[in-house]
Amino acid sequence: MRAHKWRAAVLVAALGGTFVALAYLLSTAPLVPQMQTVPARKPPTPIIALTFDDGPSPQYTPEILKLLTRYHAHATFFVLGSQVAQFPNLARDIVRQGSVIANHGYNHVNYFRMGVAGVERDAARAETLLKKEKIPMAPFYRPPYGNSNTRLVSALSHEGYTVTLWSIDTRDWAMPGTTFITRKVLTNAQSGAIVLMHDSGGNRSQTVRALAAILPVLESEGYRFVTMPQYVREFGLKSPPKLPLPAKPPATKEANHKRAARH
Repeated sequence: MRAHKWRAAVLVAALGGTFVALAYLLSTAPLVPQMQTVPARKPPTPIIALTFDDGPSPQYTPEILKLLTRYHAHATFFVLGSQVAQFPNLARDIVRQGSVIANHGYNHVNYFRMGVAGVERDAARAETLLKKEKIPMAPFYRPPYGNSNTRLVSALSHEGYTVTLWSIDTRDWAMPGTTFITRKVLTNAQSGAIVLMHDSGGNRSQTVRALAAILPVLESEGYRFVTMPQYVREFGLKSPPKLPLPAKPPATKEANHKRAARH
């Protein structure tokens, strides 16, 4: 049954834009060596963390918040300080919806050019702005471009941050098509997944349409959409320096066929 839902969601997403036949690509591997993060418990129902980078945006953030509300979902928005400075009320809308603000820095700096000190200054500037605007921020940091290593993870951990990457990269920043984004999430969804999307930084209409197709399918399968603080609590993690959790081995084609048959 899941196969039918999956195909239907892809069709719905395709109808919202141009249908482009794209071969499935594996998720982009994070640039940080894996650190062992062992969950203390398993959530009673499958959970997935939706995350949005580079916002807030007056054009796309409100649309995303409406969709999240419709499906009783919450997400983590890794905001840029430069965007919050322009649209502080949008950041407040995120919090009012029940989603969470986290730190993506102020100016989307490249760690490999700025170094640890440069990233720390940039993150601190964003944090200072959020405090000034009285916008609550969860202590999670996503390095722009995913650029990081154990040295940066350690430094930010001492500042109280959990460096948060992803396990499903939708590559929506490249505008690969609504169908591609939808398929990427639904093909790789599993409990504990962290999905990378964007609500600003360019035309994000494909992201919005894909989200509209993704949410009802995963909701029907029993997934709950949690923020990063909820994610940590659900798995009983204690101040992890880096996320996501180590991914399970990808399912074989045979296993996928069996899973579809069971549904």
